[in-house]
Amino acid sequence: MTTVMEWPSDGVITMEWARLLARTLDANSRSGEPPKHLAKVFPKAVHEKLMKHACSLLDLEPTLLKLAPPTDTEVVVVGDTHGQLHDALKLMSIAGEPSSKNWYVFNGDFVDRGAWGAELFAVVLAWKAAAPGFVFLLRGNHECEFCTEVYGYKKELQVKYGKREGNGLWRQFMKVGASLPLAAQIGDKTLVLHGGLFRGRKKKGRGRNARLTVGTLAELAGAWKGGNDPDGEGDAQIAGDVLWSDPAPRGEVTGLVPNENRGIGTMFGPDATEEFLVVNGLSLVLRSHEGPDAREDRVGMDPMKNGFSVDHAIEGIGMLCTVFSAPDYPQFVELGDTRHNNAATFVRLVPATNWCDPNPTHFTAEHPRPVSEPYYDITVGGSDEEGPDGVLARETRAGGSEGGDLENLESDVLESGDGINGGDINLGEENDDLLREKHDTNLDETRNDRSHAERRVSENDQTLEIDPKTLESFNTNITEHPTPNNGDGDANVAPATSPEKAPHPK
Repeated sequence: MTTVMEWPSDGVITMEWARLLARTLDANSRSGEPPKHLAKVFPKAVHEKLMKHACSLLDLEPTLLKLAPPTDTEVVVVGDTHGQLHDALKLMSIAGEPSSKNWYVFNGDFVDRGAWGAELFAVVLAWKAAAPGFVFLLRGNHECEFCTEVYGYKKELQVKYGKREGNGLWRQFMKVGASLPLAAQIGDKTLVLHGGLFRGRKKKGRGRNARLTVGTLAELAGAWKGGNDPDGEGDAQIAGDVLWSDPAPRGEVTGLVPNENRGIGTMFGPDATEEFLVVNGLSLVLRSHEGPDAREDRVGMDPMKNGFSVDHAIEGIGMLCTVFSAPDYPQFVELGDTRHNNAATFVRLVPATNWCDPNPTHFTAEHPRPVSEPYYDITVGGSDEEGPDGVLARETRAGGSEGGDLENLESDVLESGDGINGGDINLGEENDDLLREKHDTNLDETRNDRSHAERRVSENDQTLEIDPKTLESFNTNITEHPTPNNGDGDANVAPATSPEKAPHPK
């Protein structure tokens, strides 16, 4: 008998509900039913409520999470998972469910490239809703408008739910993405963020000789989360850097420089990592963002064949490491391209080492995977080497997902027998839906800009107040703009509650 997910009558997401969701979505993916069958077992109304509920939690969380785990608590850090549902479920079974003694930090890139981004992100959101004080979600560069339009997640939702309802879910996903924190500090010594180091407000020198400086945790804490598509400009500069930056081997670059490979973010060498660690009092930076295909042509960098690398090791100070949690990645490979058959990794941090000595656990892909097709053109030009202001992004917005691509999607799906909304085509309704989508997106951006501007007006730190019951369930305080520790102990407590070879983005 097929399970159909229903929203809890009391509105409370429990771990049992999250387990049921994971089992239901896993079973559906293996049932042999067409992709659109997801809408029957996980209706759009339930899916959307889950997104909205998670968004209400994430809206309360600051740009930089300050996590202070109890001294008997371990923290699991998960890198990119990219829509590979079955591999992510395997990881969760190995690492264990979230609890007061087993926290999770997911380091972004939940969707795109893999065939089950809708299902994977829903399971992670259910975990967040069920255990908000033990599960923390960070933003990756794929939790943005540009990447999800080009690399599959938006089209996946359209195929599985129909264009109108799929677009509605995608708009809600964008609100979730814009609410995700950019980084998490675990204890005093460890920082987790998706891409890498970010530039500070000040520069060294003047004029043409001016050089970028590494940013501070105080600057990160006061930064904007970036809106729908962090482009690295203006108030979104730190967000763009955090999501898109890359480490470089010793000798390739000096200090921290603009990332010319991607056109957004920074490229930074071991000397910049050393300065960043010292300036911010850190011993470990954990980042993700690069899998084996990203490292394929990067001379001097670890090839990421097992999902983990120590990129910069600074004797007596600390290190910067990459963790990647999608095995046998990418799921879909163009004919003649390399299949890396890589293992993947999650990292466990333990209190005995002050959560700053990474203990990697490697695992392989869950095979056989259910039969599926990609939701993006795997031959498309460009990749994460090009940010949201690149040529590919402009072409996509000018004539891709808002116009011809939707019509091509409808044609392809109808030909395959998996009709959208029963095979009914109404171009008038489609155009109305696209206009509504664009209006809603612009309205959300305006609200985000206004909210950010209002936050910047205040010169004082703001502490969000939460009712006692919510505070008790969170088991922590939430600080909108954390106050730097002035040596009086831990001044900030966690809120309650993961260059590739084209065309493969991270």
